[in-house]
Amino acid sequence: MVNKNKILSDLSKIALDTMSTFSGLKKEIDTIVSLRVDKMINKMKLVRRDEFDVLKKMVQKLLIENQKTKKTAKKKTSKKKKLAKKKKKKR
Repeated sequence: MVNKNKILSDLSKIALDTMSTFSGLKKEIDTIVSLRVDKMINKMKLVRRDEFDVLKKMVQKLLIENQKTKKTAKKKTSKKKKLAKKKKKKR
């Protein structure tokens, strides 16, 4: 009976040691993978999210301004065409 308890105690110690080893191994693997992913991202020269958001807002503002200038340009050209037609009718 004492032998069985000693064997079970030894097995439980081995199991606990194994679990702690795997937990440490998991942390180590996570660290290595994280470092490699960071290295790959840096090689790819990707833009950070905050920089992307700023640039996106700038582009949106420029698109709105561009649309406004196109509308005013169309109004001006249509006014010029109307004036040109009136002048031709007068002649």
